[in-house]
Amino acid sequence: MHHHQPTNIIITQGVNSDERTPEAVAVVITKAEGPGNTGPFSFSNSAFESETNFVTPYLERIANVVTSVGLAVTCPGYVVVGECENGHQFVKEIYCGREWCPVCGEDGSIAHNRRFSRWVTKAQEMRTMGYLVFTMPIVTRGNYRNKASLNELTKRVCNGDKSRRIKGLLKEMGFTRGLARWHWFGDTPGKWNPHLNVIIEAGRLTKLQLEAIRLSWAGILGVDNAVVNYSYTAEIPKMVHILKYVTRATFREYNWDPFMAGALYNFRNMRYGGVWGWDPVWELESNDESNIEAISALESGNCPVCGTPVTWAKARDIGWLDMWTGYGIAHRIGAGYYSLDTS
Repeated sequence: MHHHQPTNIIITQGVNSDERTPEAVAVVITKAEGPGNTGPFSFSNSAFESETNFVTPYLERIANVVTSVGLAVTCPGYVVVGECENGHQFVKEIYCGREWCPVCGEDGSIAHNRRFSRWVTKAQEMRTMGYLVFTMPIVTRGNYRNKASLNELTKRVCNGDKSRRIKGLLKEMGFTRGLARWHWFGDTPGKWNPHLNVIIEAGRLTKLQLEAIRLSWAGILGVDNAVVNYSYTAEIPKMVHILKYVTRATFREYNWDPFMAGALYNFRNMRYGGVWGWDPVWELESNDESNIEAISALESGNCPVCGTPVTWAKARDIGWLDMWTGYGIAHRIGAGYYSLDTS
């Protein structure tokens, strides 16, 4: 058995208490043994894409309509029924997914678990997980208060766009694939503090690599100094912890920033880049996520039984699910999903 010794490889030039991100204190920094750097790297031709570019965003469309017309007071008020082309049927509870929702914003909520499920099957292809947090100096944060600027900034950090108009920092440095998500607030509740979390397939990076990342990030922001935190691990519990931490909600109160609550409407905050779909190299150790593959498939819009696309019907009152569960027709899968046995 390998013993992992902690090692600090975080760049922290110019950090103060307002700029300190929760990741720097919540994630244990470990020195991983086994595969380290995977370079030289080359990204696939595709840019970091919003996951919802590849699946029908039926959940958000319905949830937004339900909320806007005032039909649902709390999540979940409704469900949708779906069926694949081979006749396998499923039910999905409708959650608005808004980070300030008293239901969806909680750690471990259905919305949180669904975000985790979308990423964990990809992370299971990584032997070693690198974790970067790109933070902003206070003077730059006002420049990124709309979707367009945040989208462009994400591309410039990750792997640009297909037209090559925007070059991606990480792609140019040769990282093959990764996962990216914004956190909107840090240690101080209500203080706008956007920072981009990026999970890459990497282990220990050299000081030269880390400094190059920091300097490139500072250049993108147009400042002399900017903070980039980095950690890495090959330990499964710590990889799971990072995934759960990155996919949690940080915009916990609407009144923290009503303008940005509106500006971020329909913002796609779960992005990935590179080629995925290889065999997993590790498995979850907890029985709580025993159906994670089925949940992940349904989150991608596919049938977990046969892999064909699932077509979802109109929303129904959640009382319909209660009735079918009581009759033993609807069987819980997890994360608000059920399979239907109508035979």
